[in-house]
Amino acid sequence: MFSGLRPISRRRTALVGLGAGISVVAAAVATRNQLHNDADPPPEDQKPSFGAGFTHAQDRDAWRDSVRYIGNQTPDGIIRMYWSTRWDTRLRIMSRGPRTLISLVEGDFVNRANVADVVQENVWINLESLFSWYQTDLSTPQPVEFIHAEPHPSPEAIHSVLRTAINFTDEFIRDYLLGRVFSTLTKRHAGDAMRAMTASTLVSALYEEDASLLHVASLGNMRAVLGRPRPPAEDGSVVYDVHVLSVDHSPDNPAERERVQSLHGDEPLFEDGTLLGRPYTRALGDSRLKCSLEVQQRLHRDYLGPPPDPRVKTPPYLSAEPDISSIKVESGDFLVLTTSFVPQALTDAEVVGLLGAWTQAHGDTLYSTLTEKFPDPPKGLLEPGELPVKARQKEDRTVFFRRWGATKEFVNTHPNPAVHIADNAMGGADEHLRHALLDMPPTESEGNTLPMGVVVVFFK
Repeated sequence: MFSGLRPISRRRTALVGLGAGISVVAAAVATRNQLHNDADPPPEDQKPSFGAGFTHAQDRDAWRDSVRYIGNQTPDGIIRMYWSTRWDTRLRIMSRGPRTLISLVEGDFVNRANVADVVQENVWINLESLFSWYQTDLSTPQPVEFIHAEPHPSPEAIHSVLRTAINFTDEFIRDYLLGRVFSTLTKRHAGDAMRAMTASTLVSALYEEDASLLHVASLGNMRAVLGRPRPPAEDGSVVYDVHVLSVDHSPDNPAERERVQSLHGDEPLFEDGTLLGRPYTRALGDSRLKCSLEVQQRLHRDYLGPPPDPRVKTPPYLSAEPDISSIKVESGDFLVLTTSFVPQALTDAEVVGLLGAWTQAHGDTLYSTLTEKFPDPPKGLLEPGELPVKARQKEDRTVFFRRWGATKEFVNTHPNPAVHIADNAMGGADEHLRHALLDMPPTESEGNTLPMGVVVVFFK
């Protein structure tokens, strides 16, 4: 499905090809030791029986039926993973032994250049190179004198590899695309200039089952939260603590605004909650805010590129350096990765509370086969104050429900927790609103929708 460069390596750094890969309805089935592509349907013999049929891309409910479950081949330390993606969103999963890397990528860069595969392969190969030098990984033969005495790389070493690999990947993609443009005096590769100006954000999670460690790298305004059950109360009820693992790289984050502004003096950068029109302060791609004015002027003059934005004076304004956090995973924890749509519709506490409510109603399905039938949960509405979560934001700063003129009321009926979160982010109990939003791609929605992706991971 994708075309372009063949994989190459450069000093223990793997890079895969770029190309044009587009899929409106995205899904994947994960098995071990391979890249799991949500843009391609799995082989017939790997399709699970539950919700396995693809539906036409124009079907407003296609995204609900495109979900793929991991059946009997879950990575080590994970009970089951669920996901759902729609519009400009891609999911990649790789696993080997005790390590699993999950990356969710959002934005038009995933359509114009195959950035999801580039990032995933590059990060994965660099992480594998790091682990190969430690006692924890003896599957890759190394001279004894080069093996570290420590059994496991430190979190700081893992953070460094994640940070460097993601940053380098951004530079490589832009250099490759613009290098093709400038390789000829003709306009033959002018389309690559347009690709280099698109952008994507990402959130990646590396789980080490043998160390019970979870590392999350976030770049942009996507979200990663972990829910942790507290000991049951006397009446048997369970509530969940919220652990936010991502950093909000958006103009709404005062620290990010101050960081960017400090690099550009008194330039007027922020307006209407954006950085020069962008809802993020860090991203992959977006050469219009990273390349020099000389390069942008040449692209405009000779290669059909758009004129430089008159507000751009001293690029670069964007960074591709992720923030990285780590946490010790405990039994009963679950992880939720989402695109930027969800945190603008649901608070972090609501996401964890909705997953806690889902677990209480559907938890038995986590250990079942995909064909086993369970009775439908009782129908009814959930108010935000009824969710089983310990910490609630004092102020709800989410915007979408107010924009839609809708009241936050939630439902808990869908057997897939990823769709459960997406349903409640897209109108909750207002089914007519949800259907209306599903009828509107983000480019045609007047700001009422964004690319949607949700990943839910339940740990053993």
